[in-house]
Amino acid sequence: MQFPQFLSLGLAAEMAAAVNIINYNPQPDVPAEFREFLKALVGQADNATATDSFTDYFTSTGRQTTLTKDCVGPAAILKCKQGFLPPDGRMTLTHFPNTTFVAEDTADSTVYEVRGRIENNFKAGNCSQIYYQTQYTILKTSQAGGMLPNLTPHPQHQVSWYHDYVITPTGVPSDIPCDSLAQ
Repeated sequence: MQFPQFLSLGLAAEMAAAVNIINYNPQPDVPAEFREFLKALVGQADNATATDSFTDYFTSTGRQTTLTKDCVGPAAILKCKQGFLPPDGRMTLTHFPNTTFVAEDTADSTVYEVRGRIENNFKAGNCSQIYYQTQYTILKTSQAGGMLPNLTPHPQHQVSWYHDYVITPTGVPSDIPCDSLAQ
């Protein structure tokens, strides 16, 4: 893909690392608004240089948990994110969400579960993938019966927990070549 000369390298890298929803498969209980919310939130997770644009989605006591690594609060969440995706540009991540459903719905929040794969593309030339199951706990702005959670695609401190509870295989890079290389 050729980028115009005036397009910054940072923007080009950000575009390359965006979440890819080509295989997004919401079940009937998932509202249409969740698609854009997921793209925005996970797009910032996949953006190596994102800081507040990612952490501002979380409440002040929000959590991002990946397997047993539990990061609480925006500063810890950012540190963990940078551990998985260093901001130096040597690797990009691309989430490919697939099956999506409501795992739990309470008066205070809704938990959406997304299953898919993540491509880990290293600048040195290796592209491998892992599979994930993640639950996103999104707060509701009203506890009136049947209300949706805050699914605006803009950070409004609406995520209380971003929980990657299944990652397989756990090592990155993995021995599974990226699906996008086969196309």
